[in-house]
Amino acid sequence: MPGEEGRLEPLLPLPFPLEPREVPRPRLCVVVPVYNEEAVLEQAYAAITAVLETMGVDWQLLFVNDGSHDGTAAVLEKLFRADRRVAYVVLSRNFGHQAALTAGFDHADADLVVSMDADLQHPPALLRVLLDAWRRGYDVVHTRKLETKGLSAARRATRALAYRAIERVSQVPIIPQASDFRLLDREALEAVRRLPERTRLYRGLTPWVGLRQCVVPYVAQARAAGRSQYGLGQRLAVFARGLFDFSNGPLYAGLLLGGIAVGLSTLYLLFIFAWILMGEWTAPGWASAISVTLLLNSVSLAFSGIIGVYVARIYDEVRARPPYLSLRVRKHE
Repeated sequence: MPGEEGRLEPLLPLPFPLEPREVPRPRLCVVVPVYNEEAVLEQAYAAITAVLETMGVDWQLLFVNDGSHDGTAAVLEKLFRADRRVAYVVLSRNFGHQAALTAGFDHADADLVVSMDADLQHPPALLRVLLDAWRRGYDVVHTRKLETKGLSAARRATRALAYRAIERVSQVPIIPQASDFRLLDREALEAVRRLPERTRLYRGLTPWVGLRQCVVPYVAQARAAGRSQYGLGQRLAVFARGLFDFSNGPLYAGLLLGGIAVGLSTLYLLFIFAWILMGEWTAPGWASAISVTLLLNSVSLAFSGIIGVYVARIYDEVRARPPYLSLRVRKHE
């Protein structure tokens, strides 16, 4: 595992060969969604900027305040006044991590964009590796966690099972143990921006756009300070998006199980007819008949629920509500 960290792993067959980039000082924008991160924000700023200063790029640090209700806004204003390379966007309420990323991507103006979290679980030192992969010719550079320090064994096992389930049904390559720490070239960023989805999961959308992609493994650190705002509800929402947004597999599973149930029911019906033809008017097995009925009804209800999930997602898209509303954008001219 230690030998894997920082090594580039191609994600998809290259649609065209890598072409090294020799841009002297590319413009880099680092997008950082924040939600109640007052305790770690200044520490994250110091750690990220210390690395950016050594990378030979013209950089901007763009924070997206996703409806924080602690002192995050005051810290962002303080950083903005102290450093002309800091900018921030204020959303009107908490829209969620993926919507905050969308706001950051919409307001980023650079040759390449990196998204990362403010809690320093995404190591800033890895920014150099992402930039090096871009210079080698990759358009999208993902990261995946080899391990997360401080994560319980139960959480590790649950996360592994969730990714395995999504991988089985997904029609796009979902990276196991992926994170939202990634680099997008301007071309890839524009491709993602053009996608019509309003409810987004970038762990699936960014592989979907194709281009030249690779993955960088890393070890996620424990939170530098504060408390995680990503609760069980958010994790379940991400799992549901990964399961339903990039696959029709659950619907086909319903068709398959429904066909099997109909076949078994037909066999049972033929058995009853055969029993009657043998001169018996009361077929045995009333308990099994009830079991078959319960099975069919359970299959029907379960897949009615699955269809309901897809219909709800269609409804969300048809309403065409924007993924976020911004109150304020603070940028230096």
